[in-house]
Amino acid sequence: MILGGLSLLMTVGQGPTLAYYLLSPRRLIFDEQAMIYGGETYPYAEMASIGSYVSKTATEIRMSCGKRLLLRWDIWQGAATWERILENRTLPHLWREARNALEKGERISFGPGASLDQNALTLRKGSIPIAAISTIRFVDQSNMGAQSRILHIADEHRELTVDEDRLRNQHVLFALLIDNLPAS
Repeated sequence: MILGGLSLLMTVGQGPTLAYYLLSPRRLIFDEQAMIYGGETYPYAEMASIGSYVSKTATEIRMSCGKRLLLRWDIWQGAATWERILENRTLPHLWREARNALEKGERISFGPGASLDQNALTLRKGSIPIAAISTIRFVDQSNMGAQSRILHIADEHRELTVDEDRLRNQHVLFALLIDNLPAS
Protein backbone atom coordinates (compact mmCIF):
# COMPACT_ATOMS: atom_id res chain seq x y z
CA MET A 1 0.00 0.00 0.00
CA ILE A 2 2.80 2.41 0.86
CA LEU A 3 4.54 1.85 -2.46
CA GLY A 4 1.27 2.33 -4.34
CA GLY A 5 0.73 5.62 -2.49
CA LEU A 6 4.27 6.76 -3.27
CA SER A 7 3.80 5.84 -6.91
CA LEU A 8 0.59 7.88 -7.06
CA LEU A 9 2.25 10.80 -5.25
CA MET A 10 5.20 10.73 -7.65
CA THR A 11 2.87 10.64 -10.66
CA VAL A 12 0.80 13.56 -9.37
CA GLY A 13 3.95 15.49 -8.42
CA GLN A 14 5.28 15.13 -11.96
CA GLY A 15 1.98 16.29 -13.48
CA PRO A 16 3.13 19.80 -14.41
CA THR A 17 6.35 18.48 -15.98
CA LEU A 18 4.47 15.81 -17.89
CA ALA A 19 1.86 18.32 -19.07
CA TYR A 20 4.58 20.74 -20.19
CA TYR A 21 6.34 17.97 -22.11
CA LEU A 22 3.13 16.82 -23.80
CA LEU A 23 1.99 20.35 -24.68
CA SER A 24 5.37 21.77 -25.75
CA PRO A 25 5.81 22.53 -29.43
CA ARG A 26 7.87 19.88 -31.17
CA ARG A 27 8.90 22.19 -33.99
CA LEU A 28 12.09 24.16 -33.44
CA ILE A 29 13.85 25.64 -36.48
CA PHE A 30 16.73 28.11 -36.56
CA ASP A 31 16.38 29.98 -39.83
CA GLU A 32 18.82 32.70 -40.96
CA GLN A 33 16.67 35.59 -39.63
CA ALA A 34 14.35 33.99 -37.11
CA MET A 35 13.67 31.07 -34.83
CA ILE A 36 10.49 29.11 -35.51
CA TYR A 37 9.11 27.62 -32.32
CA GLY A 38 5.87 25.71 -32.68
CA GLY A 39 3.86 27.72 -35.18
CA GLU A 40 5.34 31.11 -34.19
CA THR A 41 8.23 32.99 -35.79
CA TYR A 42 10.57 34.95 -33.50
CA PRO A 43 13.07 37.23 -35.30
CA TYR A 44 16.54 37.23 -33.72
CA ALA A 45 16.56 41.04 -33.95
CA GLU A 46 13.61 41.11 -31.53
CA MET A 47 15.28 38.90 -28.91
CA ALA A 48 16.35 41.08 -25.98
CA SER A 49 18.13 38.48 -23.86
CA ILE A 50 19.10 34.83 -23.64
CA GLY A 51 20.06 32.95 -20.49
CA SER A 52 20.31 29.55 -18.88
CA TYR A 53 17.40 28.33 -16.86
CA VAL A 54 17.79 25.80 -14.04
CA SER A 55 21.37 24.71 -14.71
CA LYS A 56 21.08 24.57 -18.48
CA THR A 57 18.00 22.31 -18.57
CA ALA A 58 16.40 25.10 -20.58
CA THR A 59 17.17 28.39 -22.27
CA GLU A 60 15.05 31.40 -21.47
CA ILE A 61 14.55 33.95 -24.23
CA ARG A 62 13.06 37.34 -23.51
CA MET A 63 11.65 39.17 -26.49
CA SER A 64 11.80 42.96 -26.73
CA CYS A 65 7.99 43.02 -26.52
CA GLY A 66 8.22 41.39 -23.06
CA LYS A 67 7.21 37.87 -24.09
CA ARG A 68 9.19 35.08 -22.43
CA LEU A 69 10.01 31.78 -24.17
CA LEU A 70 11.42 28.74 -22.46
CA LEU A 71 13.16 26.15 -24.62
CA ARG A 72 13.23 22.93 -22.61
CA TRP A 73 16.23 20.98 -23.88
CA ASP A 74 14.91 17.63 -22.69
CA ILE A 75 12.46 17.77 -25.61
CA TRP A 76 15.06 18.16 -28.40
CA GLN A 77 18.32 16.31 -28.88
CA GLY A 78 21.63 18.22 -29.21
CA ALA A 79 20.92 21.07 -26.78
CA ALA A 80 24.49 22.42 -26.83
CA THR A 81 24.43 22.69 -30.63
CA TRP A 82 21.06 24.48 -30.65
CA GLU A 83 22.24 26.91 -27.95
CA ARG A 84 25.37 27.77 -29.98
CA ILE A 85 23.29 28.38 -33.10
CA LEU A 86 20.93 30.64 -31.13
CA GLU A 87 23.88 32.56 -29.66
CA ASN A 88 25.55 32.94 -33.07
CA ARG A 89 22.35 34.22 -34.69
CA THR A 90 21.55 36.73 -31.91
CA LEU A 91 25.09 37.98 -31.30
CA PRO A 92 25.30 40.55 -34.14
CA HIS A 93 22.30 42.65 -33.09
CA LEU A 94 22.74 42.20 -29.32
CA TRP A 95 26.45 43.08 -29.58
CA ARG A 96 25.65 46.18 -31.67
CA GLU A 97 23.07 47.38 -29.12
CA ALA A 98 25.46 46.77 -26.22
CA ARG A 99 28.37 48.45 -28.02
CA ASN A 100 26.23 51.54 -28.72
CA ALA A 101 25.20 51.70 -25.06
CA LEU A 102 28.83 51.46 -23.91
CA GLU A 103 29.84 54.23 -26.31
CA LYS A 104 27.15 56.43 -24.75
CA GLY A 105 28.71 55.79 -21.34
CA GLU A 106 25.92 53.50 -20.12
CA ARG A 107 26.36 50.50 -17.82
CA ILE A 108 25.05 47.24 -19.30
CA SER A 109 23.47 44.59 -17.09
CA PHE A 110 24.08 40.91 -17.79
CA GLY A 111 21.75 39.64 -15.08
CA PRO A 112 21.68 40.01 -11.31
CA GLY A 113 25.12 40.90 -10.08
CA ALA A 114 26.87 41.23 -13.45
CA SER A 115 27.41 44.46 -15.36
CA LEU A 116 29.89 46.14 -17.64
CA ASP A 117 30.77 49.74 -18.39
CA GLN A 118 33.53 51.21 -20.57
CA ASN A 119 36.18 50.62 -17.94
CA ALA A 120 35.19 47.83 -15.57
CA LEU A 121 33.39 44.53 -15.18
CA THR A 122 31.34 44.13 -12.01
CA LEU A 123 30.43 40.67 -10.71
CA ARG A 124 28.29 40.64 -7.59
CA LYS A 125 30.09 42.92 -5.12
CA GLY A 126 33.42 43.61 -6.80
CA SER A 127 34.79 45.24 -9.92
CA ILE A 128 37.83 44.58 -12.06
CA PRO A 129 39.13 47.08 -14.62
CA ILE A 130 38.76 45.51 -18.07
CA ALA A 131 42.39 46.28 -18.93
CA ALA A 132 43.56 44.36 -15.83
CA ILE A 133 41.64 41.10 -16.48
CA SER A 134 44.13 38.24 -16.65
CA THR A 135 41.93 35.13 -16.38
CA ILE A 136 38.45 34.14 -17.55
CA ARG A 137 37.34 30.57 -16.86
CA PHE A 138 34.39 28.40 -15.92
CA VAL A 139 34.52 25.84 -13.11
CA ASP A 140 32.00 23.01 -12.92
CA GLN A 141 30.49 22.46 -9.47
CA SER A 142 28.19 19.91 -7.93
CA ASN A 143 26.15 20.61 -4.82
CA MET A 144 23.94 17.80 -3.56
CA GLY A 145 23.50 16.50 -7.10
CA ALA A 146 22.77 19.88 -8.69
CA GLN A 147 25.29 20.77 -11.39
CA SER A 148 26.36 24.35 -12.04
CA ARG A 149 29.13 26.29 -13.71
CA ILE A 150 30.75 29.22 -11.98
CA LEU A 151 32.36 32.00 -14.00
CA HIS A 152 35.68 33.14 -12.51
CA ILE A 153 37.26 36.39 -13.71
CA ALA A 154 40.49 37.59 -12.13
CA ASP A 155 43.21 40.19 -12.22
CA GLU A 156 46.49 40.14 -10.28
CA HIS A 157 44.78 41.04 -7.00
CA ARG A 158 41.45 39.30 -6.80
CA GLU A 159 39.06 36.82 -8.38
CA LEU A 160 35.36 37.49 -8.81
CA THR A 161 32.74 34.80 -9.40
CA VAL A 162 29.14 34.46 -10.51
CA ASP A 163 26.95 31.43 -11.24
CA GLU A 164 26.42 30.99 -14.98
CA ASP A 165 22.66 30.58 -14.40
CA ARG A 166 22.53 34.19 -13.19
CA LEU A 167 23.98 35.57 -16.43
CA ARG A 168 21.95 36.91 -19.34
CA ASN A 169 23.53 37.31 -22.79
CA GLN A 170 26.84 35.89 -21.64
CA HIS A 171 27.88 35.46 -25.29
CA VAL A 172 27.59 39.24 -25.69
CA LEU A 173 29.52 39.86 -22.48
CA PHE A 174 32.41 37.69 -23.69
CA ALA A 175 32.42 39.32 -27.14
CA LEU A 176 32.59 42.78 -25.54
CA LEU A 177 35.38 41.70 -23.19
CA ILE A 178 37.37 40.25 -26.09
CA ASP A 179 36.97 43.53 -27.99
CA ASN A 180 38.21 45.54 -25.01
CA LEU A 181 40.93 43.35 -23.49
CA PRO A 182 44.45 44.50 -24.27
CA ALA A 183 46.36 42.25 -26.67
CA SER A 184 48.95 40.16 -24.87
